Amino acid sequence: MSAERESQMKQAQQNMPKRFAWLHKITGVISIISITVAMLGALTIVADVLGRWLFGVSVFALNEIMSAVFAIAIALTLPAGAASRVNLKIDLLAHLTGARLTAWLKVAGSIMLFTFFAMLAWRLFGLALRYHDQGRASSLLQLPLAPTYFGICFAMGAAAVVQVFNIIQDVEDALVVKGTQRSSLIVWFLVVAFGVLAGGTALWAVLDFAAFSDFVFAHPGLAAIIGFVLLWLAVLLQLPLATVTAMIGVSGTVAFVGGAASMNTFAGDAADFLRNEQVATLPMFLIMGAFSVVAGVSDDLFRLGNAMLGRFRGGLAYATIAGCAGFGAVSGNSIATSATFGRMALPAMKKSGYAPTLSTASVAAGGTLGALVPPSGVIILFALLTESSIGDLFVAAMIPAILAVFLYFAAVFAVVRLNPGSAPEADSGSLSDLLPALKGSFPVVAMFGIVIGGLYGGLFTATESAAVGAVSAFALAFMRGKLNRNSILQVFSETTATTAMIYALIFGGLMFAFFINLGGAPDMVSAWIASIDARPIFILGLLIVIYLLLGSIMDSFGVMIITLPVVTPIILDLGYDMLFWGILMLVVVEIGMITPPFGMNLFIIKSIDPTVRLGTVMKGVVPFIVADFIKIILLVAFPALALWLPSTM
Repeated sequence: MSAERESQMKQAQQNMPKRFAWLHKITGVISIISITVAMLGALTIVADVLGRWLFGVSVFALNEIMSAVFAIAIALTLPAGAASRVNLKIDLLAHLTGARLTAWLKVAGSIMLFTFFAMLAWRLFGLALRYHDQGRASSLLQLPLAPTYFGICFAMGAAAVVQVFNIIQDVEDALVVKGTQRSSLIVWFLVVAFGVLAGGTALWAVLDFAAFSDFVFAHPGLAAIIGFVLLWLAVLLQLPLATVTAMIGVSGTVAFVGGAASMNTFAGDAADFLRNEQVATLPMFLIMGAFSVVAGVSDDLFRLGNAMLGRFRGGLAYATIAGCAGFGAVSGNSIATSATFGRMALPAMKKSGYAPTLSTASVAAGGTLGALVPPSGVIILFALLTESSIGDLFVAAMIPAILAVFLYFAAVFAVVRLNPGSAPEADSGSLSDLLPALKGSFPVVAMFGIVIGGLYGGLFTATESAAVGAVSAFALAFMRGKLNRNSILQVFSETTATTAMIYALIFGGLMFAFFINLGGAPDMVSAWIASIDARPIFILGLLIVIYLLLGSIMDSFGVMIITLPVVTPIILDLGYDMLFWGILMLVVVEIGMITPPFGMNLFIIKSIDPTVRLGTVMKGVVPFIVADFIKIILLVAFPALALWLPSTM
């Protein structure tokens, strides 16, 4: 989990009035139940894999059982996520927004989140009743579907109830907030523009729905553009991305199919997504990452990197990059990787006499490897949203990830060679620590080898590899004596918060994508691009520039939710492979994480070491950005870097 998300959770708990403290305790219990159920599901899957290997016996239709179990388990993370206020917002203009306006925008966001969960709970309850009356059941085991839908409905309803208390708290805070800072005219312009556009559209739909519907049918492209304008206005006003995409998606779909069908689609798509056979992959890899952190994996990897590379000048910088790559294999998150290694590597390099430009840049750039090295949460999200193979994408990322590591090594080598004073003399004695470091990191390397090697070798599916990873990380933390009440609760809390945030984003993104596709906007854009006499490589280059800009101001999850509905069909029409595009897009977006002036990893480093000037960090990442551009050029010139390895499976 990112440092920003952890800070949000702590702040939410501190701000909660005492009379609402019981609510946090109840949702905490629910989240413990949900992650416990997920762990039991992972153990069941691992037992099934072992039974298949050792005895040739497998549980019949286990995937149907697990899909129901994980659907409810994931849904049960939402109330705790609501209580912890873990929602993806873009605070790009936060410094221009006064305290009072910020407080009332927070109230608006909470009201929208309440509407989001209440609408899902209401329509899911209706679907559950219908499935119960119809006797709908799974195809193989004939398990009734209604109990699963009722369970998901309960979770959504509980999240809506939590949001009621959040609204009460936010209104009370807004009424007493004091602040002399005035909001910028830019922010007020955005508020007025959003209010006029959203309010005018809603008023038109209420007063003359027939005319509103006819307009959307006649001008689907313009309707999609208005939807995107509303989306960006809301994002810049720091409203929760999940509920903004959902509301725009539902409102737009209403014009095509009517209110009841639109909301049924919203609820049905959310529930069907939760029942997807691959949906368990993401939370289990999140559990793997959380338990790996508890087990001290980052220390092992940093020590191993230093033992192997410390004898070279700039060894700690090399070790940081290598450690970030290894840690990315168990955390799957770039911000979490930067935050973890920043706390560990920055003091070590400062003590050894490294220049701040090199030390901070090594951590910031190395952190981007967290989302590229499989298993990666961002890759899983891309696979789920585009209905691609998670396993194939993991394998496709392997060579680009290795290439990224060596290019970053080259950046460090160039910096040290051109400016020898940026790093101290090599530590010739570091090699003596190699054997102990290898011994300490062997379980981590073995865990990664089993998870990814088994997936590549076809020994198990992506879901099974995630289960093996989660159970292995738990076993490693247990064997090292790292598990206690506090560490287990930490794992449950982190996994719950991240899972709740991601799946809320997905629910909103699914509805937004449905609206965009229903109006045929991607086909229109594809037709327009086809009318331009330009080579596909030119269009691809334009998209790369756009993603670089988006990646510098937004989280990777947010970028995907907003852009995939339109961009994916275009890429396919241009003749590019989905695996190639998935890896290239991820690489480009992650470069944005270190691209000045808004790269998120830059601010993570600044928050870890406030004594370092932001300008110093920005100056230091320039060689690494150059290395990243070389990586993009190589990937575009040689798509086989991403496509060859999956072709050998």
